[in-house]
Amino acid sequence: MSVKDTKQLEQPNVLRSILLFNNWLLPFCLSEKFKFASKVALSLTLAFLIPMAMGWSQAATAATTVMLIASTGSRRESLAKGTLRVLGTIVGAIIGLLLVGLFAQDRLLYMLAVSIVISFVFYIRNAYKQDPTLFMLTGVMVLMMSNGGDAEGAFTYGVDRTFMTSFGVIVYTLVGVFVFPTKTEQNLRKLTDDLSQIQQTLFNRLIAVPSDVQSINEQPEDKNPDEKNEDALEATDDPEAKEIPLQDAIKQLYAAQNALEQRYSAISTECSDLSAYKKEWDLALFYYKQVTLLLIFVAESKNEQSIDIPSLINDYKDAVSQIDALFTASQEAWDDKDTVREVGEPLKVDINTQKLSQCTHLEKGSVIAFGYLINTLHEKLSRLAVTASCIDSLTGRVSFNETFPKKPGRFLLWDAENAKTAIKVFVTYWVAGILWIYFNPPGGYSFVIFATIFASVLSYLPVHPVLLLVLFTFGFLFAVPAYVFILPQLSLGIELGAFLFIYTFVAFYLFKGPVTIFFLLGLFILGIDNTMTYHFGIILTIMLLFYLVVFMIIFSYYFPFSSRPEHLFLVMKERFFRHVMGVLRSHQIHNPSLFSRLRCRWHVVTMNVTIKKMMMWSSKINHKYFDQTSPEALAKFTGACNLLNNHLNTFVMADQKFQTNMLVNKVRETYTDQVLPHMAKSLAGGRKNEALNEIFHSYTINYESTEEKLESFFNGLSLSDYSHTDIAGLYIFLNLKKNVFEAMNQCKVAYEDISWVNLRQKRF
Repeated sequence: MSVKDTKQLEQPNVLRSILLFNNWLLPFCLSEKFKFASKVALSLTLAFLIPMAMGWSQAATAATTVMLIASTGSRRESLAKGTLRVLGTIVGAIIGLLLVGLFAQDRLLYMLAVSIVISFVFYIRNAYKQDPTLFMLTGVMVLMMSNGGDAEGAFTYGVDRTFMTSFGVIVYTLVGVFVFPTKTEQNLRKLTDDLSQIQQTLFNRLIAVPSDVQSINEQPEDKNPDEKNEDALEATDDPEAKEIPLQDAIKQLYAAQNALEQRYSAISTECSDLSAYKKEWDLALFYYKQVTLLLIFVAESKNEQSIDIPSLINDYKDAVSQIDALFTASQEAWDDKDTVREVGEPLKVDINTQKLSQCTHLEKGSVIAFGYLINTLHEKLSRLAVTASCIDSLTGRVSFNETFPKKPGRFLLWDAENAKTAIKVFVTYWVAGILWIYFNPPGGYSFVIFATIFASVLSYLPVHPVLLLVLFTFGFLFAVPAYVFILPQLSLGIELGAFLFIYTFVAFYLFKGPVTIFFLLGLFILGIDNTMTYHFGIILTIMLLFYLVVFMIIFSYYFPFSSRPEHLFLVMKERFFRHVMGVLRSHQIHNPSLFSRLRCRWHVVTMNVTIKKMMMWSSKINHKYFDQTSPEALAKFTGACNLLNNHLNTFVMADQKFQTNMLVNKVRETYTDQVLPHMAKSLAGGRKNEALNEIFHSYTINYESTEEKLESFFNGLSLSDYSHTDIAGLYIFLNLKKNVFEAMNQCKVAYEDISWVNLRQKRF
């Protein structure tokens, strides 16, 4: 049958699949975006309707709370998280009422106290790595306790606000927990499967012997030319045979590992599904990380191997087949809970000592390091399979322990953008307060409250505030016809509920993150209440209030700190390489003091945070203004910086074991690396390409001479005096340093493709 006939037979099947109702509706209904928008819409509708049905005042406060939590928090809810939000709300109310009581007679002192308190609270809110809405609600309640600047009746007003805010939190939490509950463990399982498959694929690629490498005992086989042509044709036709470059495969592995770690870090402390098996999950993540680091080292050192390692290991095929089987077993262990798994006997690779004696010292180190890595992979994968089989098992338990690296804290302190946000909040509060005192804009003190809250929430958001102005106008154009033609026709509660649900669903389905607030503000300018007063002057006054708030956000975008993407990209570039230099210099200290260790940790944490910000802001640069630098050049540069960041993290993790390695300590005492820190310093300084080329050329010569010295140092050693672990550790140490050097060179090459002068030009 011809290809044409086959396509004709397939056409009715395609048409039938398009016409089937489930094929286009079910994916829409079951998408995560649909579920989240439905949960938020239901929460906000209930937050409006229940207080109105009960005759409670300030129903809009509960709905506003739902809007703020949904637009700034995560999509996964838990009862513990909701409880903490209620506690944060109560704490903020208590602080706000105390400030009202202490400074009731002096408005300026009250404003000064509030501005200092909320600046600190919002700094902590941005520094907190988990749920940001916890401290956001605390700051919001401090701002809202003043009753419009009037101390009389402030206590009753504050209690009502606190009650309705807590009610909104409770409604959103209960709906989030019981309606479309997030299947956290299934999401983690998907990430672990993806990571394990990437690891196994990379391992099989690394152990494959290239066709141009022949063992000394093997003779090349002559093939019929016709067979060669058929093999070449098959290799060309098979899409899977076209492998991606090795560096891209390493980047994929890093990305999969980071995705799993970030997801687990975000949910492990608050997810009840994982708490019962937290020890097993921690071990599984630990072993995945160890396997990733081992594979990356083998991949990076593969190009340096000038010898045929399989011919120097007697049981090479058996060893790699065991590793490949363990990769498969570790994947199957997640589903197979009935099989009792135990950690097998340790693998000991049998090296051919007779052939090894004919190699140079560096080649000997390479072979010994490879054997050590195979043995370690066998151990980690065996334990990973046992650990995975114990998760969600009623009888399986892990019988071994590991020393975990120190976990990062819950707060990201000393981050520059967090401190700048706190200063922005302080300045915005006082500018809005002065406008309120001298000009009394619509809304009065509410103008100060909303301007301060949104300045904090939208600080360093990668969206230009003019777009927020357009979005709010779009929401207004959506709300005014509803105010005129729809609301007056609604007489039943279920009709109002349907209107609220549809409006909120559209907002959270079409938009994402804090920008959703500006479309949804159109709902709150309608003044929905049990007793509606339809007056176009009222809605225009409320609309003018929010337009003034948007203009205050535009003001905070440029003052006191600029949030232009190109400016922040330049700042992050300089900061990243400055902290890279700090990490490299900190790890040259043999016996660091407590201060040196804390400083090194600060460099590492800031470096990891900065690379994420640099990648984000580089993608937001408007190339209509900066046409001399292409998006591809920026992506190439940030990708090279991200690879350098990953290699440095690998080096930092491995450095803990190098502290007890006699050979590594001997090398560090003999040779001090001055090349890598100066390379990072030159990239941070923003030098011209000509000067940078000259500097890197001299550094490359120095680094090559250092390698020659290390080779002579290696040749002068008697390897029989040291254990295979120390020898492998030294070889790993040298290759990790070389990986950092090569990644730095990649950054330099990508650096030259960017017009830095063009990015530094000023624009509004």
